[in-house]
Amino acid sequence: MSILQNAVDSISLGIEDYEMATSDVRRYVSCTRNIFAGILLLFKHKLSELSPNGSDEVLIKQKIIPKIEIDSIIWVGEGKKTVDVQGIQERFKSLNINVNWKKLNEVQTYRNNIEHYYATASPGSVQKMISDSFIVIVNFIQDHLEEDPRELLGLDTYEVMRSIGLCCTKI
Repeated sequence: MSILQNAVDSISLGIEDYEMATSDVRRYVSCTRNIFAGILLLFKHKLSELSPNGSDEVLIKQKIIPKIEIDSIIWVGEGKKTVDVQGIQERFKSLNINVNWKKLNEVQTYRNNIEHYYATASPGSVQKMISDSFIVIVNFIQDHLEEDPRELLGLDTYEVMRSIGLCCTKI
């Protein structure tokens, strides 16, 4: 499975979790985790695309090492560990890839609180997280992956996120 497909699947599962949360509120936590993971995977997909051939996806790897190849130094990724949010931000900044970091940081803060501190996951707070995520996801897909978010995410996932986003902006 590709990183991009994994991203789309995570976001879709997050929306499915949201829709099933009326019968099991634990699904709100799963929704939050899945959507945030999906966003990070979208970002890693872009970094993977930009990584030179033969570099072991250097731009998504946490550990980068120099190697000599035909009298020049090249940088390659080492190991399985990938960059975290801060590493993604640093690499995007150096590559002039702009993201709405304010919205992403709000989503990340919400995810951290709900995951680590067992904050109450209410329908309204999860809807706000989905609305913020939708903005980040749609803009990134359009601007940096140059794809139609409806097609990439699937119409069902896109429309649920869009309707939640519209609902939250009216509050």
